Amino acid sequence: MNQYDVIVVGGGPAGTAAAVTAAKCGAKTLLVEKNGYVGGVSTAGLMTVWCGSSSSGFYRRVREATTEQRGSRWVYNPEMLKSCYLSMLEEAGVELLLHASFLRANRVGQHIESIDVLGAGEVLTLTAPVFIDATGDGYVAKDAGVSFIKGRESDHLMQPMSLMFTVGGVDETKAVYPTFGKYHELQAKMQEYVDSGKIDHPAGHVILIEGYIHGTASVNMTNLIRVDGTDVNDLTRAELLTRRQVPQIVRFLRECVPGYENCYLLQTADTIGVRETLHFEGEYRLNEQDILNQEIFHDWVVSNAAFNFGNHNLTGSGADKSNLHYSGQQYTIPYRSLLAKGLDNLLLAGRNISGTHMAHASYRVMPICMGMGEGAGVAAALAGTRGIALRAVNPKEIQEILMRDCGVSLPEKKQLK
Repeated sequence: MNQYDVIVVGGGPAGTAAAVTAAKCGAKTLLVEKNGYVGGVSTAGLMTVWCGSSSSGFYRRVREATTEQRGSRWVYNPEMLKSCYLSMLEEAGVELLLHASFLRANRVGQHIESIDVLGAGEVLTLTAPVFIDATGDGYVAKDAGVSFIKGRESDHLMQPMSLMFTVGGVDETKAVYPTFGKYHELQAKMQEYVDSGKIDHPAGHVILIEGYIHGTASVNMTNLIRVDGTDVNDLTRAELLTRRQVPQIVRFLRECVPGYENCYLLQTADTIGVRETLHFEGEYRLNEQDILNQEIFHDWVVSNAAFNFGNHNLTGSGADKSNLHYSGQQYTIPYRSLLAKGLDNLLLAGRNISGTHMAHASYRVMPICMGMGEGAGVAAALAGTRGIALRAVNPKEIQEILMRDCGVSLPEKKQLK
């Protein structure tokens, strides 16, 4: 068996931030990732744009190294980001285990003794005093028996899935870049295509993002509702049906959208983008009122987070009508929301933390998830190297390290707009 101070499962934005931070804090750290590279939705998912913000030093460093401001958006090249992540992991001394999928958590009482992963047809057992579940869907927490709520509390529906893709041949002198609530004529034309069967329902919204390479654009327009990201059959169906929408949407762009008359398909994401699955039970469930009130928690580990309530329509296309009005409030996320209930050595980081469906609509974005990973990495390193329980770690010490060593700023009540 292999022994570490901290094992992070899941190499997306939250997990990569957690691993780098834990290692920089002196912990012998292993990052386990199912793909052959890290980054999750930011690389394999071909997201290409940073939505929202936080004062995470890890996010700031990544953005400065890979990102260009195009219009009002911060966009990046996923290939450059892959290299950036790997350089940061190597510099911090993180050990990597790629092509390794989580299999099971070996729990004894309130403690995870080890985990088993499957890699190249072989089962490996990995041990550490502290684990971080950054899998997005909470595979470790679920297998270890942590309670959860699936999707929206009232009916357990989850946000739709989308397959991102990019197009080339964009004339930027004429091109438009719609998002929800803008370019109503284009939106109406899109609905005509869906109603006539030219584009498969439930596609129907128009979101185009300035490309990280000039003459290209990222397209966030495929859509599939009533699917469960923890069900392999639903994931398979989502991959197939959203890929079928891609050429239909390219045709719409060429026929209807200014600047896209000669566009062509350049690249599709390696994997479907899953926005929401399981919300696990922690010591505190972050809620939407905390965000609206700009709550500064005494045990904050993420500061100055900001993003709107960005639920996509759970039963159709476009933005969900249940979304609350947001005025740019900055808020914090408490350490307690990262502490998995009933276990003494498991932290949650990313969209699987303890929070409500509506709060998740804000904190699920990558810059905020990186902030969670950074906070979890500090806490895990302190517990793992000292041989103490996660609940024995003083949040004030986590905050001091985040501000001193990671460049995180003090929380402040501020409206961004």
